[in-house]
Amino acid sequence: MLGRGDVVGGFEIQRDLRSGPRGVLYEAVQVGVGRVVALRVLDLRLSRGHDPAFVERFRQQEWPQHPHIASVFEAGEWEHGLFVAMQLIRGDTITELLARGDLDQSAALAALTEVASALDSAHERGLAHGWVRPQAVLIDEDGWTWLVDFGLFPGAATPAADRTAFAALVRTCLGKRSVPRGSWETASALMQAVSARLDAQPDGGSGWMRRLRRGAPPPQ
Repeated sequence: MLGRGDVVGGFEIQRDLRSGPRGVLYEAVQVGVGRVVALRVLDLRLSRGHDPAFVERFRQQEWPQHPHIASVFEAGEWEHGLFVAMQLIRGDTITELLARGDLDQSAALAALTEVASALDSAHERGLAHGWVRPQAVLIDEDGWTWLVDFGLFPGAATPAADRTAFAALVRTCLGKRSVPRGSWETASALMQAVSARLDAQPDGGSGWMRRLRRGAPPPQ
């Protein structure tokens, strides 16, 4: 774990924000520029000595731009591995919101619809996220949704795999019965089907959300 004042690739660490399987996320300041960023210092298992295929893909990674994808300012290598400097989002992950019971149905639907738009935009350019999970979605202080850590994954990724993972994310947020059976050409098409399914429920699906907030498992 790095400490305040340590410098990675020209970014000075201020404090740690959260950690996960892809490494530690810090708040940092770009030296000489003063820009405050979120600095992802990737896990050593994703370094040259452990996963050379990932490193090569990282070097060639194209970073998508979209209103709901956190912008990447710089990506590079330092003496202990890889780092990505990206837009600092002040907010909570879906994982954190669900753990506190702070994600109601309307907020979940809005967030998931925005994530779907971000995924579809990237997929149209032939790019895949590779790790669509509750930990990779942030909702900021203004209620805006952000997909983060794009492409920071070991192994191959495809739009189809992203959509499968996105369907699992929807089930995590809205219950297992929220996603109708079938296959979806886009994430947005999946969300349209989910919204229609919830609208068809007598309580609009709100009963599922009450059970989730109480910690009860969603209906099978």
